[in-house]
Amino acid sequence: MPPRNKVFDLPPEVREQLNEKLVSSGFQGYEALAGWLKERGYNVSKSSVHRYGQDLEEEFEEAMGDVRKTTELARAMASEGEDESGHLIDATARIVQDQLLRISIAMRKAEHEPDVAAKHLSSVTKALADIGRVSLSQKKWAKELRVEVAKEAAEKAESSMATQGMSREAIDSIKRDILGIA
Repeated sequence: MPPRNKVFDLPPEVREQLNEKLVSSGFQGYEALAGWLKERGYNVSKSSVHRYGQDLEEEFEEAMGDVRKTTELARAMASEGEDESGHLIDATARIVQDQLLRISIAMRKAEHEPDVAAKHLSSVTKALADIGRVSLSQKKWAKELRVEVAKEAAEKAESSMATQGMSREAIDSIKRDILGIA
């Protein structure tokens, strides 16, 4: 196993500043970034910063790709009209669940800061629970809406069929079919 990258030994606030500098520079200028770290008293080589930057760039591009996909999905859903069945919420929940799973896997690998990982894992667990509640609420609402629509349809069908002279037995049979009652 290769030795751990020295960038991970930096204090979190310095590593966060490095992340910002890497993103804002378009993941270039590794020599200058190594010099910047040296000015602050951290002896991290250009190649360590470069390896770290490449990994961060991969994560960044993957995250941006997910954001683009989510945006396109939201646009497609919005262009189809109202989202009565909650497809957008379900799709968003699946994307967020996927991201939270990736985060929890990454945190398990971050054994060098177990207290930080535990705190973040707690946040991920809470977020997953919140997503589950939103998804269940949406599904319950959609089911209630379908029942309400079926009741309205059955009432309209009943009055229409009654004016057409259908027998009560035929009307009741059709209403049961509309309402899904055996």
